[in-house]
Amino acid sequence: MKNSSAITGMQRFAKTSTKISWRSGNNIVIYTRVSSYEQAMLNTSLESQRKSCQEFAEHRGLMVKMIFGGTYESAKSDERKEFVRMLDYVKRDKTISAILVYSYERFSRSENAGTLTRTLESLGVKVLSVFQDVDVTTPSGKLQQNIFYLFGNYDNELRKDKVVKGMVENLRQGYWVSATPFGYTNTKPKHKAREHVYEINKDGELLTLAFKWKAEGKLNNLEIVEKLKKMGSTINYKSFVGIISNPFYCGYITHSLIPGEVYKGKHVPLVSEELFNRANGIVSQNPHKGISKKFKIEELPLKSFAKDEVSLSPFTGYVQKGIYYYKTRAKGTAVNVRAEHLNSLFETEIEKLNFKQAYERRLADLIAEQLQLRLADKEKEQSVLKRKLTEARDRLEKLEYRFVSGELDKSLFEKYREKFEIEVDQLTQDLGNNPISSSNLEKAVKKGLAIAQNARQLWLSSDYDDKQKLQYLIYPEGILYNKQKDTVRTPRINSIFTSIVSAAKVLEENKNGSLKKRSRNSHWVVPTGIEPVSKV
Repeated sequence: MKNSSAITGMQRFAKTSTKISWRSGNNIVIYTRVSSYEQAMLNTSLESQRKSCQEFAEHRGLMVKMIFGGTYESAKSDERKEFVRMLDYVKRDKTISAILVYSYERFSRSENAGTLTRTLESLGVKVLSVFQDVDVTTPSGKLQQNIFYLFGNYDNELRKDKVVKGMVENLRQGYWVSATPFGYTNTKPKHKAREHVYEINKDGELLTLAFKWKAEGKLNNLEIVEKLKKMGSTINYKSFVGIISNPFYCGYITHSLIPGEVYKGKHVPLVSEELFNRANGIVSQNPHKGISKKFKIEELPLKSFAKDEVSLSPFTGYVQKGIYYYKTRAKGTAVNVRAEHLNSLFETEIEKLNFKQAYERRLADLIAEQLQLRLADKEKEQSVLKRKLTEARDRLEKLEYRFVSGELDKSLFEKYREKFEIEVDQLTQDLGNNPISSSNLEKAVKKGLAIAQNARQLWLSSDYDDKQKLQYLIYPEGILYNKQKDTVRTPRINSIFTSIVSAAKVLEENKNGSLKKRSRNSHWVVPTGIEPVSKV
């Protein structure tokens, strides 16, 4: 009696059963599907699946509460909308005892099929098949079900392999197999890749202008995209870089399925190969307009910025036995110099901007005074030039739009475009790239003095990107290195820094700081074309 009582008391610690507790009752749901839009529209498979499932349910005495699917969804993914909706419904409705499909491949062909079925089993829900009628509550039935899933997945892999091989073959023969590129319209989208016909649409016609502007190097990517949008293009800024560098537009095929391979395409090119190459070479030709994110070596900050004075070939860099060197990039030139040495010469050059700390206040006043004298006349001149430049650009843009719209033939377009572009270039040159206005004059002078006072140390403590920004800020056209003389020359210095050096020299020569006699005709007055001091 005492022993029996003890057993009863310990019963609450007994283990629960791990055996599957299948849901009882006859309520089920049906799931039907086909893999593609064409199957859904052009055959009766969906209806046939539904009827077979309903007949199976009626024969077994099962009650169909809901029918899901009835559309095209790939069984390779378990993220199908109708499929997920069905699973959610089954989880919520505890009276559903089974999911009925025509065949197990209609349920899932993914590698996750078995795991998904086990999850449903934990809920007590069976997955039944009309075509493969097995008892999934028994070990042998589960084995058969898993085999059917494996064969479905295997069949998928075979199909995928076959499809990929076909795509690769098409690509190598010049036929495009992916989504239609921007600027083109596929007039036969439902046909095989070999039968696709790509025509240049309105966006494509405008895109030809983008390649031209990019090749000219006068506009950055954002300016090009904004200009295209004003002309009616639907181009997206984020995708512009990928578009402009896609060889498809000059008639070639590249694809991730054929890495490292390039083939001549069967489609009509949007631009010539020559224009495409120029458009995609613009960054390397104008490094100060967009510093490359590749090959940033801290020991070689003067890459592209420094040029050989004789050949004008930009310097690139290399490392040999742990020592870094600069060498000329162009073929037929053979100038090289140790990076440490050329960097040192540049340090010496940039240190020439330094001035005595005691002069800072007077320098700021004197430079601002002289700049104001220049700006008073320059602002009037710039106002007129800006208006003329806006009018010239509008004429050029209207001309381009009329050409794209078909109002002008190519000969007239080329004739007037050249004329308008020369006018725009001349006005831009007269106006100056970045004139300083009186409103930011004091800030520009203050910033320029701060940089000049610490230019060498600022350059030494900066990373690769900031070194290049500082270099081009002070010396917009880079530096020239003469190997024979072992000297560095600066073709042009930002006018702010030119005025600082000249004014400091005059102050040094005139200890009393009296510069009244040197006002407007002074040799250190800032010349036309003042560049602003920007943040580095």
